Amino acid sequence: MEDHDETLGEVCVLRGLAVHLEAEQGAFSMRKVAGVLLAAAMLLSVGLLAAPAGAATGGSCATLATKPTTAKGVLIAATLSKCTPTSATGGGGSGVFKSAPTGTKAGSIAITITWASGHGTTTAGINFKVAATVPSKCPKGTGTFLTITGTVTGGKGTAVKTITKGQKVTASVCSPKATGGSDTLEPGTSLKF
Repeated sequence: MEDHDETLGEVCVLRGLAVHLEAEQGAFSMRKVAGVLLAAAMLLSVGLLAAPAGAATGGSCATLATKPTTAKGVLIAATLSKCTPTSATGGGGSGVFKSAPTGTKAGSIAITITWASGHGTTTAGINFKVAATVPSKCPKGTGTFLTITGTVTGGKGTAVKTITKGQKVTASVCSPKATGGSDTLEPGTSLKF
């Protein structure tokens, strides 16, 4: 009987030890997982897990100027400057596109931007909409305020490495009352693509 009790005692001790070891291993595993998560959070906070080098990040231009190229203003010439990154845009670009008929409140147009210094082109389909009010930040003499949205549809040359198909296009444009005046970006904003 004593041998039986001793054996039972040993089994209980061994089981207790096994449970204790499993608990320790579980705690170790949980500590390990927690450590990995903490390390990942720290890496994210310092940007070490950011997009890999060479990944498409888009670009922006801080300045827009336009002028009609025909007597009736059917075609508009647009000039973009202060564009980044210069590796994709050459620092600026230009394009000619059809103007919407006078009084149009919303619509869509296709644009092609030719970037400076042989950096290629970007094509996009953009939608415009006339806002109900003109923001106070727009220059004096602004008649309408346009919100621009759209999508890059393609391109050629160096630019396509950064400005890729599917990227979104956004802008806020102050348009003058005077015929022949230049559209400008809302102060403090940029054309993004």
